[in-house]
Formats: sequence, C-alpha cells, structure tokens
Amino acid sequence: MAAYMSRRQRPRIELRVQVLGFLILCGLGSLIARLWWVQVARGAAYTQKIVGRSEVRVRIPSVRGEIRDRNGIPLVQNRASYEVDFYLPEMVREYTKRAKETGQQVPKLEYIATKKGMATKMKEVDILKVVNDAVIPRLQELDLAKDYNAKHLQSHFHTDSQIPFTYIEDIDFPTIAKFSEHDVGLPGVDISIKPVRQYLYGALAAHLLGYVGKPQDVDSLPDAHDYNFYQADIEGKSQVEQAMDEYLKGTPGVRVLQRNLKGVIDSELRVEPPKPGNNVYLTIDARIQMIAEEAMRAVGRGAAVVVDPNNGDILAMVSVPSYDPNTFIPSISTKDWTALNDNEADPLVNRAVSAFPPGSTFKIVTALAGLRKGIGHNNYTCTGSVTYGNRPFHCWIAEKGGSHGTIGLTEAIKVSCDCYFYQYGNAAGIDEIDDTAKMLGMGEKSGIELSDDAPGVIPGPDWMAEHFPREKWSQAQTANASI
Repeated sequence: MAAYMSRRQRPRIELRVQVLGFLILCGLGSLIARLWWVQVARGAAYTQKIVGRSEVRVRIPSVRGEIRDRNGIPLVQNRASYEVDFYLPEMVREYTKRAKETGQQVPKLEYIATKKGMATKMKEVDILKVVNDAVIPRLQELDLAKDYNAKHLQSHFHTDSQIPFTYIEDIDFPTIAKFSEHDVGLPGVDISIKPVRQYLYGALAAHLLGYVGKPQDVDSLPDAHDYNFYQADIEGKSQVEQAMDEYLKGTPGVRVLQRNLKGVIDSELRVEPPKPGNNVYLTIDARIQMIAEEAMRAVGRGAAVVVDPNNGDILAMVSVPSYDPNTFIPSISTKDWTALNDNEADPLVNRAVSAFPPGSTFKIVTALAGLRKGIGHNNYTCTGSVTYGNRPFHCWIAEKGGSHGTIGLTEAIKVSCDCYFYQYGNAAGIDEIDDTAKMLGMGEKSGIELSDDAPGVIPGPDWMAEHFPREKWSQAQTANASI
C-alpha cells in the first residue's frame, strides 16, 4: 500500500519541483532584466543622477561692461576681488551628520516669524555655534581667522542661505597664498573671484555715471532656482548705470564643484566663465569734465553743462556738491548713506537735469517772450514794489530801501529788476511765456539717457485748472511766474 501511494504521489512532487524551478527562473530572469535596464538601458541616466547629487552648481555673477568717454578713456571698469565664502547649508549638513554619528544634539534657536499673517514661533539651526565650533578653530590653526559680523551672518543664514556668505573680502596676496598652501579641508569654505565695480576717478562725473547695487528681491529673478548657490548680478541703481543696464550687464557663468563622499566640497570640476556686457561710450570728454568740475567746486553749489553747439553733444555735465560712487561698493554703510541724505546741500541730486525753481535765470525766458510779443521796447517803473489785488510784490532792491526807477529791458536784465519783469511779464501774457519756455525745451525731459531726467513744471492756466480747479489764474500769478 505504501509503495502504491508513493508511485501516485511522485508525479505531483515532480510537478511541484518543476513549477518551483520555473518560478525561480522567472525571478532570476526578472532580476537580470531589471539589472540590464538599470545598468545598461538606463545606466547613463542613473549615473548622471548620482553625479548630479555630488555636484554643487554656483552661479558666477556676470561682468558689467565698461563706461568710457568719447575718446575711449575708461571712466568705470571692473577689478577682480578674491573672497573667502561660507556655504552655510553645506556647513550645517556636515555638522548635522557628525552630530548624529556622535549622538549629539544639533543646536537650535527659536525666533518669531510671520506665517500666513500670524506671528509664529520657528526653530532654526544655531549657525553661529556651527561656524564657531566646526570652522573657526581650523582657520585659527592656520592663522586665517578674521573677525566677522555675527549678527550679519545670522541674518544672512535666516534670509539668504542659498547665497554664499562672504567671510573675507578683497583678500590680500599673503592670505591667498596661505589658503593655497594649506588644505583647509572644511565643508562649505571656498575661495572665489568676483568682479567689483570701480569708478576710476572717484567723484568725477558721479551724477552722470551713477552707481550700482544688489537687487532687492533675489528670489524673483528668472534663474534663481537653477543653482545650488546663487550669487546675483549687481544692477544699475541710478543715472547711466541704470539707464544703460540692459547693455552693460553681461551673461553669468557657473562653477561646478565636487562634493566628496564625506559631503565636503573638495574640488572644482569645471568653470563656465561669465561673458562681459557691452561697453558704453558717452559724448562726455573726460578732460573738459575735469576742468568744469574743478571750476564748479570753487563755487560750492550749482550745475554746469558744456554743449557742442554744432551737434548738441554733451561734453561735460557737472553738479556740485558731489559724491564718490565707490562708497556704494559692495554696499554703502548706514553711516555713509545717512550722511549723504542728511546733507543740506543734497549731494545725491543732479542739479543739471533735476527740476528746480530756476529763480531769476527764468527772466531771460520772460524777456524772450516779450520780444516775440513785440514789447521789447517798453519801459517800466520800479518803485520797490508792484501791487496785484491786495498783495504787494516787492523787488529785491526794496530790502535795501531803494528802487530802480524807470528802466528798459536791457537795464532790467543787467540789474535783475523784479518789478520790471512783473509788469513786462503781464504785458507779454502767461500764454506767451509758457509757449516760449516750451519752445526752449523747458517742462520736457532732456532726452539724455539718465535715470533722474525730470521734466519739471511750466505753470499756467491749464496747469492750474488741472491741479487747482477751484482757483483761477491771475495777474499776480503771472507776475510770480515771470521771475
């Protein structure tokens, strides 16, 4: 009976073995197919992913073009600045890894942040402790440690962690040599070269050239998320630097760094250098500009423009007092910015193109308006004042207790008699004065490519109807506009 049972069960066992063998072969086949898919068919793609994870892409700021005068003399250039940068996320990542290996806690700080309109308690890594514990001791060993602004570092990590923190700016040659000689071997510490704007002659033509600065909102820039670490281009903030920014700015480059198995950036794989922007040539003659500025500084406050009468080219444009645009590089200090803005002489204002009450120089416009009207031969009497309505309009000489008497246009211009032009202006009429001013380009932008080119205001009945609809233009207002 037992022998009979074993003979009947044998085919079943053999079938099971065959099925099991088939399943094993299928499994091995699937495994081999998967290995072939991963290593052969998709090998290049996965290799690229692995390489990508070990690569760190750092954006290299573009190099701005130069600004030169009409003869090609450089007024604004770029110089190379060697800097030591801290890649803070790299430091935190390595510090966290070592803390886990040793069973230590990563130091954290609490801070208050606005989230969805609500004040919320947040936590972040204590970056000061990370830097002071993991980085500074090694730099001290090599005599490379420098004082740094701890508050600035903390703020940078909090708001701009994806931008390298500049630990040392403008490294001198001995420091570069030390970094090159020693293998610092610190995660997130690297030397970089950055272009720095340089205004070669300090305050010369400052109101014409302008200055540069960092963009306000880096995250909104088009390529902000294409790099592991983003170093933004500087941009023009005023005058030619701002007006010609699209031509001056160049094309950024990229540094591809290698991160080793320990997570430390230890080598540079490749560099795609930035391409410089275009050079901008001005109609300014640097020699004439220098002479005009020296003459105007003796005056102390004012403006002068030298124009080529043959073609209208601006050969020099001066505004004093002035300022040195180099104080804005890399960024102006709070102290210097406050000093410039609090200065009663307004050194930041370009008096050559800004809208200012012109004072008695406008009397020449009124004089020309009267000549066009045909009243240039009229004489008027100055007794020290002229009354319009209930208000007396005084001449400047009345402050000295005098008057100019009865005079003509030539004498009135010579002595700048206010009373004469009150009457002369009313005889010419406000419409004629406004038309003459507009004919001379007043009340319009100059057309020069400057960021603060202001049109100014030529007041008259139409202007008053628009801005003060309840008031009506009067002879008193014509008298005031005439001078």
